[in-house]
Amino acid sequence: MEWEEDFLRFVRQHAARYPQMQPQDYGKLAYQSEYGPEHMITDEAAAAQAIREEWAAVAAQPQERPEPAAAAPQPEPIGGGLCRFALTGAPAPDAPECLAFLLCRSAREHTGTPEGLARRLAALETLHIPHLAGWLTSYRTQGMPAVHHSPLYRAAYQPHYRVLRAEYAFYFPAILAVYRLARAGAQAVVAIDGRCGSGKSTLGELLARLFGCTLLHTDDYYLPLDQRAPGWEQIPGGNMDFARLRAQALTPVLAGQPIAYQAYSCQQGQQLPAVQLPPKALTILEGSYSMHPALQTPYAVRIFLDCTPEEQARRLYAREGEYFAMFQQRWIPLEEGYFAQYQVQQRCDLVLDTSLFCAGAPQNAAPAEP
Repeated sequence: MEWEEDFLRFVRQHAARYPQMQPQDYGKLAYQSEYGPEHMITDEAAAAQAIREEWAAVAAQPQERPEPAAAAPQPEPIGGGLCRFALTGAPAPDAPECLAFLLCRSAREHTGTPEGLARRLAALETLHIPHLAGWLTSYRTQGMPAVHHSPLYRAAYQPHYRVLRAEYAFYFPAILAVYRLARAGAQAVVAIDGRCGSGKSTLGELLARLFGCTLLHTDDYYLPLDQRAPGWEQIPGGNMDFARLRAQALTPVLAGQPIAYQAYSCQQGQQLPAVQLPPKALTILEGSYSMHPALQTPYAVRIFLDCTPEEQARRLYAREGEYFAMFQQRWIPLEEGYFAQYQVQQRCDLVLDTSLFCAGAPQNAAPAEP
């Protein structure tokens, strides 16, 4: 079963990383993977205060190998679409509030069952963990309650973390940047650019869901073929209608006005009927070329998503199928030329390497020819 393979893969990773794990630590991993943080939440403000105090205490402890000042907590997948998000390093002033916000959402959105926990515990038994059988007998007799880490695990690893949905954990730095804008309430546009296959659409949709903001896609503003300049295949952004995107979407957004959003359909070779979008304080523009200077837009935050060439190829092949060769031959070289010509990554406020992210699944639908 796919869920079981997924869960046991993460269990083995934790066992290798934390060799002092005891039976109850495996039980805790199973419990968290099934239930997430739902048993931890009573009030968002109280959760933020508890996180703030614990995070500050962790940051104040002397470290044998101090982390770089800019190091971000590394999420650890535990199965079930969840991660342990470590409280490491000195937190930004508003990071505890943002983490509490995501923790409460994770608790509301992830629901486990006793039957699901029982299945995970049965899966653990297939690993033949020393002394697990006796511990499980006692644990099941108690009704399978929430579990603490063992004293040995605590002494060896001093765990300090919160359990979040994987997408919240992996994208936390970007979510925090937009969380600040959302709390401020000022008119603002955030740009998400980066390599194809790096997760721009995934992040844009996630931010729109979290903050209820307007989401714009550069993919909706292709130039019709008969309007493209000669040799456009060699021009970074030569397939984009920057003038229409700026005039019909970005300028009204910055003026606090509604948008007549009119996407271009590559399949139909024409613009689709306009969709009226009400004015909102926060807008996300995601997609390749979203930071092209032709857009002349004062972004409040610029986010660049990166990934290794190997991971990019794996994702694009899974997503594009037979169209993958076109990306290799045309779209990736054009993108790389754009990044180099305009120093896109270097001009961003935040750069995230998504190579190891486990959030989001590749889309199987064949893309349109841009």
